[in-house]
Amino acid sequence: MKNIKNSILIIGHSGYVGSVLVEYLNRKKNLNYKIFGLDTNWYLFNNYLYKYNKKLPYISFYYDCRNFRLESINFIPETIVYLAAVSNDPMGKEFQKATYEINLEACLRIAKQSKLMGVKKFIFASSCSIYGSSGDSFKKENDCLQPISDYAISKVRAEEALEKLADSKFKIIALRFATAAGMSPNLRLDLVFNDFVANAVKFNRIELLSRGDSWRPLIHVDDMAKAIYWAHQHYSNKNFLPVNVGSKEWTFTIIDLAKRISNIINNSKIIIKNKKVVDKRSYTVDFSLYKKLAPVYFPRTNIDKSVIELKNFLLLNKHLLLNFRESKIWSRLSCLRYLIKSNQLNKKLFWK
Repeated sequence: MKNIKNSILIIGHSGYVGSVLVEYLNRKKNLNYKIFGLDTNWYLFNNYLYKYNKKLPYISFYYDCRNFRLESINFIPETIVYLAAVSNDPMGKEFQKATYEINLEACLRIAKQSKLMGVKKFIFASSCSIYGSSGDSFKKENDCLQPISDYAISKVRAEEALEKLADSKFKIIALRFATAAGMSPNLRLDLVFNDFVANAVKFNRIELLSRGDSWRPLIHVDDMAKAIYWAHQHYSNKNFLPVNVGSKEWTFTIIDLAKRISNIINNSKIIIKNKKVVDKRSYTVDFSLYKKLAPVYFPRTNIDKSVIELKNFLLLNKHLLLNFRESKIWSRLSCLRYLIKSNQLNKKLFWK
């Protein structure tokens, strides 16, 4: 099989992060990248990428990553980016088995194949949620991990297994991303930042499901794409490199985030539905290592402009926002439930 120089295989290329990454890499025309994408395409109800963006990957493959073997694509990419995931805590709870199969087992199996076949670098999309309930002490990469959900546990176990697999010829970078936010060609509104903006636009109010004192670092999805590009380029003396990716400027308590968005969008009313509910997922993170290693790519996206950008898009699609938390268009969990109910997916999340 042929090694293709400057080639990147993005596993999960058509999702919320992957579709932004594809656009970002395609803007790097002078680098002559060959971008390959692989996705099972669960979430195409709102994917504007296929309607309006002609800059698709060089070649797209349609596989469930659980059934994918690297030799089936007949080339060896320089870098593999693993974005595939059952991607939040509610989904992880409802589809626990698939969460571990996709976030952990398939990831490790593909990484092992990659190493055997001569792939140089493997970039794993991890999560700051692995710090769990660490409160307001800013966690560094070598601090204790406290995952409290199946989603976070799957990320921790994947990192542990990948670290053992890495060596001088097969470098692995685990990007521990803050909570994703902002516009994407394949937008989702089941993320806290996007949910609050959608509530403010549609109902002129922001609903908190807990009392709002938990801490959460955020990152714009554009900055996530830049971090993945940095990881592809970066040479590390370490075989396995975990890096927290986000910024202190985008770190908020949930109630303060709601207030920030409210101030930008019509002074929307903030409603705490149950003051007795405490969100145990509360963590602050130290991002100084990433700032040191990647000063050019360190997140600088303006949060107020990001709110306005998403607000303006949603105003054009306001008719689609009724009950958006239960909508197959905007909610990943609702989408999977719909596909199962309509007999398109089975309960193990395989296409029928």
